[in-house]
Amino acid sequence: MAGSTPELMAYLNGDLLPHSEAVAGMRSDGSGSGGGLYDAERTFDGRVFKLREHLQRLYNGLEGSHVYPGLTIDEMEAATLTVIEANLESLQPGDEFVVGQVVGTGPSLSNGAPVIDVLIYCQVLDFSDFARSYSTGVRVFTPATYSPPARGQTRGPQVPDDDVWALKTDQKGYITECARANFMFVKDGRIMLPDRSAALPGISMATVLELAEAMGIPVDEGRYSTSDVYAADGAYISGTRYCLLPVSTINGVAVPGPVPSAVTSRLIAAWSEMVGLDIVQQALDHL
Repeated sequence: MAGSTPELMAYLNGDLLPHSEAVAGMRSDGSGSGGGLYDAERTFDGRVFKLREHLQRLYNGLEGSHVYPGLTIDEMEAATLTVIEANLESLQPGDEFVVGQVVGTGPSLSNGAPVIDVLIYCQVLDFSDFARSYSTGVRVFTPATYSPPARGQTRGPQVPDDDVWALKTDQKGYITECARANFMFVKDGRIMLPDRSAALPGISMATVLELAEAMGIPVDEGRYSTSDVYAADGAYISGTRYCLLPVSTINGVAVPGPVPSAVTSRLIAAWSEMVGLDIVQQALDHL
């Protein structure tokens, strides 16, 4: 139809296809939960961020699962850049891509070899589900001790349900990470990092630590309880799509200090400088 947005292109097992055809052509599950492994990155001004680090994490998982995708990490990197390049003309000013690699595994063939599909795709990043959280913060709860806030309940107008995050704890009650995000808090100008041996270190978390080191912000890694967070000067989560978002409450208790905290604001500003654009303003512009 005239005036319609062209469908984004995707990679499937060596071919560039319209996204819908590539997804339909997958022979395996590819869900990332029992059916394969995946990773995802985002772009800044159309340039993919830390692709190699994300792919190294993906390939570490593939090696641990004894899955060979049929592509070396260099070939996966080249294919990803090809997909991005094929879709750049569809990217509107101010928009960004989420870029994903899926290595799907399915039932074995008659010769015993597993069915493996490699899908690489782009999707336009939806800023609307986190843009406001840069200023309002996100709500964090520990499921073992607190019921999740009811869906639809907000602290005021224009606060989405997507600002609710579960914070995991280990068997001894020490905090570890949020679902789909890493968690850190700030005390006396120092970043308090939960013990990484009990969490999956994210690329965004590593980026925060790199920025902190460059800025001279000290980092203390250790075992912390929710009571430590209640006494914090600030807290935040980190993840691929949004970089880092301040935390406003934990288990319904307001995190002391401003939202975002001074340290969180400095980190956000440093991230913006690193990628050459104001990540908060870019997100807010999409509202």
